[in-house]
Amino acid sequence: MQRIGTHQLYVGIIMFILGNTPLYELGVKARQNAPLAMLVGSAAGLLLAGMYLWLYRRAPEAGLTELYRLHFGMWLGSAIALMHATEQGYEAMNQIWNYADLTSLTLLGSAPAWLIKLIACLLSTYTVIKGVEVLFRVIELLFPLTLASYLLIAAMLYLNKLPDWHLLMPFVGFDTIVRAAIPQIMVFPFGQIITFLAIWQFANETCKVTRTTLLAYMTVTVMLVYGNAVIMSVLGPQMSSGTFVPLLEVVQLIQLGGFIERLDIIVTLLLFFGLYVKLSVLYMATVLLIQPVLRCSWKACAWGVGGLLFAATFVERNYAVHIWNAVHILMPYNFVFEMAIPAVMLVIGARRVARKAAMNRTALQTK
Repeated sequence: MQRIGTHQLYVGIIMFILGNTPLYELGVKARQNAPLAMLVGSAAGLLLAGMYLWLYRRAPEAGLTELYRLHFGMWLGSAIALMHATEQGYEAMNQIWNYADLTSLTLLGSAPAWLIKLIACLLSTYTVIKGVEVLFRVIELLFPLTLASYLLIAAMLYLNKLPDWHLLMPFVGFDTIVRAAIPQIMVFPFGQIITFLAIWQFANETCKVTRTTLLAYMTVTVMLVYGNAVIMSVLGPQMSSGTFVPLLEVVQLIQLGGFIERLDIIVTLLLFFGLYVKLSVLYMATVLLIQPVLRCSWKACAWGVGGLLFAATFVERNYAVHIWNAVHILMPYNFVFEMAIPAVMLVIGARRVARKAAMNRTALQTK
């Protein structure tokens, strides 16, 4: 069985949650207090992460499909696994769309969208076929470059004296912040850590999964809250809410010494790294959910899922339809699989533990 190390799990969670998040300025409903909304959303998402970790500790060697079967039985559990695979696959398809849109916007404006989608899909398919261990080794290689690039961008912004922290004032009210954070930010990006219920089974040190996951969660929270604050302090609430890729807009403002400018290529590459990781992990989780149900070979399942993902990108006519579906169709499914079903599993598991404890007490009293 393939295994991933503690450090690989740590950077994998950071890169996954980071993923396509820099494409958006989350929490803009809270206007200048969007960073606080990000923080509140992270705190709410931490409760979800704790629930997922509790479910994982019930059967550390089991995948997500096995966990569904453990709690709901063979047939209902398998059906829920297939439905969850559909949701994860749709999330992966979103990343292929993002690849095509970002490439057309920044690098290859005249390139056909279908070709960009095909390349993105083939790249992730090749990675998924190679397995979980190879995927997380690649993520481990990408992480230092990603972190160094973000630190470079932050330093350039300060040298250019672009952030104006007064733009984060005044305070809009806690109720407004909570409404901006819950459920939207709680579900995306923080609630998406449920994907790792399919991945944690490959950790080579089971006892360190909880600590590593929480540490990675805290790390990426600091990165996202700080990044959100920097973007808001440079663009302000109005420009942040009306810009397609706020981070790209911020970096295009950097000009140092009359010759350091146009650093948007760095942001573009960073976004490509994040999209690749997000797509590949979601793709991997989809295959991990489907394979135990269909009982087909890993390679056949990976190719089949890849073909369906590529075909699904042509169902939506344009980007406007894609965004509408993501908000009005995908969000309710996210709520079901990230909150409702895990909560039911938590109750079922707690009842079984209580029942087992009661049976043990009865047995001891009988003796």
